[in-house]
Amino acid sequence: MVKYLMRFDDVNPRMDWEKFYVIKNTLEKYNIKSILGVVPKCEDLNLMVSKERIDYFSYLKKCKYYGDVIAQHGYKHIYDSNSRGIFANSNASEFAGHTLDIQIEKLTKGKYILNKHSLWEPVFMAPAHSFDENTLKALKRLSFNSILDGFALFPYKDKNLIFIPQIFSKPLPAFFSGISQLCIHVNTLREKELIELLNFIKSNHKDFISINDININNNKFLIYFDRKITSFFITVYRFIRYFLKIVKNNYLKILCLYQRLIFSIRLRNMKIYKWHLRGTFRCRKYKTISLEIINSLKPDLYIDVGCGLGEILSKVKLNSRYKIGYDIDSNLEKCIAKLFKNQFIFFKKEKELFEYISKIKKIDSFIVISMLNFAHNLTKQEVEKIIKKYRKKIGPFILLIDSIYSKEPIYKFNHHHHFFNHDGLIKYLDKVDKLRSIYCLNIE
Repeated sequence: MVKYLMRFDDVNPRMDWEKFYVIKNTLEKYNIKSILGVVPKCEDLNLMVSKERIDYFSYLKKCKYYGDVIAQHGYKHIYDSNSRGIFANSNASEFAGHTLDIQIEKLTKGKYILNKHSLWEPVFMAPAHSFDENTLKALKRLSFNSILDGFALFPYKDKNLIFIPQIFSKPLPAFFSGISQLCIHVNTLREKELIELLNFIKSNHKDFISINDININNNKFLIYFDRKITSFFITVYRFIRYFLKIVKNNYLKILCLYQRLIFSIRLRNMKIYKWHLRGTFRCRKYKTISLEIINSLKPDLYIDVGCGLGEILSKVKLNSRYKIGYDIDSNLEKCIAKLFKNQFIFFKKEKELFEYISKIKKIDSFIVISMLNFAHNLTKQEVEKIIKKYRKKIGPFILLIDSIYSKEPIYKFNHHHHFFNHDGLIKYLDKVDKLRSIYCLNIE
């Protein structure tokens, strides 16, 4: 019968605490202990998605007292090596490929930080599941005794270290035998996946265990076949997944080209900037990500400032009357009528936009405004002035805005520092494509 371990990766002061609390509260309801993979000195912007928790280390202490296990999740979580390591699936690592001395230095500094806050335990969780033989030597020198990785169904001991296998992020079926270590990344957990996870915990809470409940089988014959067979199936699974990923990427490229072609044909006689035709929905990853964020917020009223052709507007799950686009380019009006007639309300004058909103907005309306591709040539002061104007005219709202990190002449200003440290930061997505990062801010 399979037994489940709950493991949280990428724990840091700026992770998605809201989702974490939802899961953690459910776990504690059933007295389930977790493994918290803590990044001692997190410098990976991909993991910093919300406001910093000031009482971070104090909270982790409470978790440890409760019975959760603190695993050292690397040091800075910065991939500075192209080595794959023993178990990893990609050529990116914080440890594998580095010399023994460098790895000892990283682990020592991370261990010092955790020890300073009385959090360190002899458990290691490698970023990207990537480590090599030098990592194992370094871990033993620094008194680690457990590694949360391995291709097997059952925990095993090798080179005086305990390997607790982690082969799939999602739970194995109940009819399996062995350990199923659930690998949870709260920052990227979608709403549907969160609900599925909570339901799984409620239905299977009796089958969850902690690291302290694990017994190591020293039967070398069984361990050998377990590792070999599991490794074979993981290799096959990864190959299939890689193949499907290639198919999906090619499919999206075809969709991109198809949309460009259709838009070019339908708008062939209209005066329009060419970049509108190049940057169609399937050709720009930030648009699909932004749409997902907007729909997850479930607004009563959505306004897209600088909406362009209005592709995001057309796909937001909301009555067309409450989806509003604004753009100063008057040539867009005919294009929008041809592509998305009656799917949203479009304004080319800001005064008319505010008048319309005042008529349809209710007192308790939850409003989301996006300003994408909007602030790149505006100063910080100009951006703040516009945000304040909308706050005064409309009231509190959630703002979805981006900043360009790519240094190109056509983009004058990078507003990352301002948005990233904004008091109302709800969510941050680092480098969603080759140009931009996205910020979700609460404007009160």
